[in-house]
Amino acid sequence: MTIEFLPLLTLEATHEYYGGRCPDVAFWIPSGTQRLLAGAHALAKPREDRLNVLFERKDGGGAFEPRLTLAGATLQIGLKLLNPEFANFTVLPLAPGGGLPLYRSGANPGALQAPVALLLDPAHPDDAELLRAGLLCLVEITVGAGFHAAPPAFAVPFAARAETLKYYVVARNYTAGEFNQLDVSDAGFGADARAQIHFDRVASSAFTAAEIPATQLGAPDARVALFRSQQPVARRGKARTRIQLARNNDVIVSQLPQPGAAAATADLVVHLSK
Repeated sequence: MTIEFLPLLTLEATHEYYGGRCPDVAFWIPSGTQRLLAGAHALAKPREDRLNVLFERKDGGGAFEPRLTLAGATLQIGLKLLNPEFANFTVLPLAPGGGLPLYRSGANPGALQAPVALLLDPAHPDDAELLRAGLLCLVEITVGAGFHAAPPAFAVPFAARAETLKYYVVARNYTAGEFNQLDVSDAGFGADARAQIHFDRVASSAFTAAEIPATQLGAPDARVALFRSQQPVARRGKARTRIQLARNNDVIVSQLPQPGAAAATADLVVHLSK
């Protein structure tokens, strides 16, 4: 007898920050779903940041006929966070403390509905297990009759956090005229095939409470200015190219730093000295 397993469905997380599949989560199967899978001779196997749910084909049956069908059963799959810096660059699906985000399958095979808040009761054994797991979110997929022949691909989408990009330029030994010639611009939007980022120059005397005070940025003899993006900029794992600092059109820094995963804000300080 030959035992053959075929795909029933796949599940992955995607993230705008990475431009595709998200490596920051692991898949976790509650005990109730483990029993469902085992009873139907099915398997759940993670591979390359994707969960593959497989069913055993009936020996001697049709091409996609399962040994035991899971049609109508609801599978629960938890996502556990691997990256402690995830919140720095992610729009979380629900506000902290608002319940466990729950994504459910809908009438459209392969699509998950927008998350709702699942309020867990620690006195209930199933809920207590979910609480102990410390999940980022929970997915519930009801298996359709057509899944065996046409396995759907489900995805939990995460959006990248967008914030005002701020470059604080701190210059020493620059005259007032030289300092006023400094400018931050986005010269790489064409090559990157993305929208251009425009910056406003803000004098240190016009800093608001949302900015770092100029007195905290450099020595008393330093000149300080802020170059602030006109619109919020989404975090990206791959840096945008040629966001540059120039003086009188002569490039001084061809690639300014951009906030990485470890940065809680998009405040960046650039020091210049002559």
